[in-house]
Amino acid sequence: MKQKNIELKKRIEVLEKEVNELKKMMNVNINKIKMGNKSVIMKENEFDMIHLAIKSRLNKEVKELKKLYQATIDGDGAINFHSKCNGIPNTLVLIKSAGNRRFGGFTTVQWSSPSDYEYKVDPNSFLFSLDKQKIYSNKNNRGIVNYKDCGPGFGNCGVWEMYIGKHGIQEKLLLTSESCSNCSYNYNGDNNALSEGGKGYWICALEYEVFQVIF
Repeated sequence: MKQKNIELKKRIEVLEKEVNELKKMMNVNINKIKMGNKSVIMKENEFDMIHLAIKSRLNKEVKELKKLYQATIDGDGAINFHSKCNGIPNTLVLIKSAGNRRFGGFTTVQWSSPSDYEYKVDPNSFLFSLDKQKIYSNKNNRGIVNYKDCGPGFGNCGVWEMYIGKHGIQEKLLLTSESCSNCSYNYNGDNNALSEGGKGYWICALEYEVFQVIF
């Protein structure tokens, strides 16, 4: 009986290894479909976390990521961003800072170019850190900020937690803020969620991209 148990245990271990290998193969194939347009910021396997966050909020499977905009290729001015991304729902913003931090946000709301700041409600929006593999959920249904003279912005009136300035890369205008009582997103005490020095301030963006999430 003891010998049979040992043999059975070994067989189970072999089967578990085979299952894990199959899972890895499946994940690679799935990620290749998702990342139809390659990101220069996000690695393919890092999208799994974001995919789960989107699915839990919208109950939809992501079929494709379509790249709409890349600052170093399309021009980093706000006008360039808006010309490529306005009027399109379900977008993913990815940012890389000079300190090699990689993070971003997702929103279902369309970007637009109003002449004054326009704060849009989006209970399904969230921010995330690719470095830490963490999701920061929306805690008060506030979502994004639209304005003709800035790139993508996440947050609410008075507090922008993630904001690209008019010429984000050229002027080194990337604002992060995650340590305030009025923040729209829940950082669960992670005061270094997005910033490089443990608090929100202007830092330099080296690159940012926007993808359309297609279901």
